[in-house]
Amino acid sequence: MESPWGTAQLVFLYDSQKVLKHPENMPDLLAFLEKHPGKFTYPAIPEFHGTTFIKQALMELIEDPEVLNHPVNQADFDAQTRPLWDFLDKLHPLLWRNGKVFPAGASQMFSLLNDGEIHISLSFNPNAASNAIETGELTDTVRTYVHSSGTIGNEHFVAIPFNASAREGAMVFADFLLSPQAQAGKADPKIWGDPTVLDIQSLSKEDRALFEAIPKPAATLGPEELGRVLPEPHVSWVQALEKAWLKTYNQ
Repeated sequence: MESPWGTAQLVFLYDSQKVLKHPENMPDLLAFLEKHPGKFTYPAIPEFHGTTFIKQALMELIEDPEVLNHPVNQADFDAQTRPLWDFLDKLHPLLWRNGKVFPAGASQMFSLLNDGEIHISLSFNPNAASNAIETGELTDTVRTYVHSSGTIGNEHFVAIPFNASAREGAMVFADFLLSPQAQAGKADPKIWGDPTVLDIQSLSKEDRALFEAIPKPAATLGPEELGRVLPEPHVSWVQALEKAWLKTYNQ
C-alpha cells in the first residue's frame, strides 16, 4: 500500500542576468543555443532528469502525443520517435562541451549553472531554484520557467512494506505526513521545499493559512504559472527511449 507524499514537475532554471528571454518550447531552446552555444546540457541517460528531458522533448515533438499513453509498439517506434532524434542530432553539437560529455546528474547541473558554464538547467522540483538559493548553491538571480504547452509531472509516495513489523504505527505516520501541518512544513523552502499533494482550496481557513504563510521566493512559480501538468508516458516508453539513446549517443 502507498500514500501520496509530494508532487513533482519538470522545470527549467536560468540565470536572469544572462538570459533576458527564456525559451518557451524545444524549438526555442534549439534557437537559443544557436545564438549561445554550450550554455545548456542535460544529464546522461539513464539518469532520471536526463530521461525526463528526452521524454518531454518527445511529447512536444511527436506527431500524435496520444500514442505515448499506450504501450510502445516496437514496429512503429522508429517512425514515431524520428522527430526526437532529429531534434537531438541538431541539439547535441550546441550543448555544453559539444554534447560529447554529459553531466552525471542534477547536482552537477547546478554547479555548472552557478559557475556560469551553462545558463539554463533543469529540475523535477518546482522549488529547486529557491531551495538552492537558500542553501547558497545558486545565485539569487536564478529564476524558473516551464514550457508553454506544459511539462511532465507526477507524484511521489510513501509505502508500507509487506513485511513491516508495525503496520498500524506506519499507517498513523502516513496519515500524519498527509496532514496540513506536515505538508506545509515540507513545502517551506527553508525546510525542504517539496510541493504539497493537498488541494489547498479544499482545506479549512486555518489550514490554508499554514500554506499562505510560506514565503513565496521570486525563483518559485505559483500554481497558475506552472501551467499544464503533462502525464508521464506509458512506462514501456522509458526503457525503449533509454535503449535507443544509449545506442545512438553513448559512443
